[in-house]
Amino acid sequence: MFVNGKLFSFIKDFSYSFLSNIISTAVSVVTVLIVPKFINVEQYGYYQLYNFYTNYVCMACLGWCEGIYLRVGGQYYKDLDRSLYCTQFWLLGAFVSILYLIILKLALTLSADVGRRYVFVAVCVVAIVCCLRYYLIYIMQATGLIKYDAVVRVSEKAIFAVLAFVLLAFGVDRFEKIVFVDAIAKFMSLFISVWYCRDIVFSKIEKPKYIFKEVFENISAGIKLMLSSLCGMLTIGIVRFGIQSRWDISTFGKVSLTLNISNMIMTAINAIAIVVYPMLRRTNEKRLPEIYGVLRTILLSFVYFVLLFYYPLKIVITLWLPQYAESVQYVAILFPICAYESKMSLLINTYFKTLRLEKSLMKCNMATLALSLILTLLSTTVFNSVRMAIVSILICLVFRGVLGEVVLSSHISIKIFAELLTDLFMTISFVVCNWFFGLPGAAAYAVLYAMYLFIRRNKLREAILYLKNV
Repeated sequence: MFVNGKLFSFIKDFSYSFLSNIISTAVSVVTVLIVPKFINVEQYGYYQLYNFYTNYVCMACLGWCEGIYLRVGGQYYKDLDRSLYCTQFWLLGAFVSILYLIILKLALTLSADVGRRYVFVAVCVVAIVCCLRYYLIYIMQATGLIKYDAVVRVSEKAIFAVLAFVLLAFGVDRFEKIVFVDAIAKFMSLFISVWYCRDIVFSKIEKPKYIFKEVFENISAGIKLMLSSLCGMLTIGIVRFGIQSRWDISTFGKVSLTLNISNMIMTAINAIAIVVYPMLRRTNEKRLPEIYGVLRTILLSFVYFVLLFYYPLKIVITLWLPQYAESVQYVAILFPICAYESKMSLLINTYFKTLRLEKSLMKCNMATLALSLILTLLSTTVFNSVRMAIVSILICLVFRGVLGEVVLSSHISIKIFAELLTDLFMTISFVVCNWFFGLPGAAAYAVLYAMYLFIRRNKLREAILYLKNV
């Protein structure tokens, strides 16, 4: 059977990315379930606080890396100006180093808690490593070097897993040691990314006058995407911050475990998004609407199938981590965010970036952030309810997904209303079935999913045929 070059390239790149994400998911499953088994809830809370803060450290780049990602997306690595990106790499390193030294000084002045002070020090150190790696990873992803990007991401997870297991095997039960090995893993992955891009990193330094103009253009292009990403992260981040401010570190750790379980599903979806972006940038815009419909149909059929595993997952986690039994019930509320976060990652974000609609994406995320802030204040200060705070995460992500698709549909002329209603029905059905009815509810959702597949069987068949013929 003849396979054309583009299809072979897609399959190869997707295989690298998917395999790396599967490995990352496997490592995440083990670390999410193993680490809290051997350290107490308070220590796990500090570890999750460290992870929470490190999610935001690359925002210090001010859209610099995002701008490069947008401007070179679809180009080939061999065509890049080596000295241009070499100079920016070292300028970025100097900038973030100075910035995080200042932030560290302020953080240590304001906090008296020993555990939190250690977290601040660790975060500021790994921030510099993460920003530089972030820069190189974005160049790899934008130019289609999916194999190298995959190796960098897998190396971090694998090194951390091995070192963490060694610590736990020797009975180490302090979060500081686990944070330390995480920092080592991040540094080693930076070293690997530098090796792959060594012809850029160690190239000739460009003239300052020219390079600052280039930096300004990159930041101007990327700042909207960076703010959009920040608002998107803060949608959940504000709720988590409200929880850690209003309740103790143990409660924060329990809620974080629940979110981690939901986030594990996202790694496989992100594998596709990484490969799809540079390919869409090279695709004729007239074909984008039909490709969107095809990807959406296949994606959601898969995600709603994954939700069937909620009930057995709940049983396993309850037996393995009885100290987290109270928080595992919240997975019934947060598991459906996989559907909306998958759409956001693979479809909405990718299409907004492909069409260079970063400003529209930023507005969607800012509106969602405002909603998140309101709901967080209500749940943590007015109603004093952890459950309401968790429900607000689902409400915000549903709102963002709906708003994003509505805005996107006006640009690529797709009919989305019936699809949105179907998504809402499946989401509400899952939450009601599994929150209130346990095992019978899980069986009821399985029946609903079978009906969903039967009703959409023709669309699904057409979508699969389209991908085979594209």
